[in-house]
Amino acid sequence: MMMSEFIERTGFQPLPFEYAKIEEAYYDFDGDKDAFCRAFVEAGGEKKVYQARATEIDRLNGKILEMDRASKKDSEVYEKRIADLQAQLDKELEWKPSEGTGTNMSQRDYEALAALCDGTHGDPHEMTDDEAKALIASEFGFAVEKVVIIHVVHTYEVNKHCQLRKSAEYIRRPMYDVSDYNYIRFDVDCGHMTWMYEMVNGELKTYSC
Repeated sequence: MMMSEFIERTGFQPLPFEYAKIEEAYYDFDGDKDAFCRAFVEAGGEKKVYQARATEIDRLNGKILEMDRASKKDSEVYEKRIADLQAQLDKELEWKPSEGTGTNMSQRDYEALAALCDGTHGDPHEMTDDEAKALIASEFGFAVEKVVIIHVVHTYEVNKHCQLRKSAEYIRRPMYDVSDYNYIRFDVDCGHMTWMYEMVNGELKTYSC
């Protein structure tokens, strides 16, 4: 079976070395190419190839770490192969920005707020953690002693299998301009459970990851 025939029947495009293994399995398969391709799809063959690809990336990364510094040329070859595999894996998995996970304020909007709160405009300012806790308690009724101010946020990407990964990390301090222009990332510790929130322009929003 030609690789193009496999792609046409399954909608999946493996890398050449991956297809060589698929072809070996086809020769051992008791059935024609149509039956083989159906069996491949029904058995989650595409996902298994992705998993094998990710495992190969991890293996090659480990090999790079073990290599002597003198073998720079070999290291570059491995790094290129990893980069190619990772790029192909990302393309196949169709990673895209995830809505509803991570921060509810874009970094551009946060930086615009922070620029106002640099201490040169009077009332707008960077809050201390204690100020931020007091504001949270006043606005939303949480007990001050249960509020923990968080200074790190993330954005996430999601793939076609609904798996998440972090795409960026940002350091954020609590900022306050006016009642409808502000930002605080915080947790509320309820003992048996921790609830994650953001205050974004005066509104309480859930932070999920």
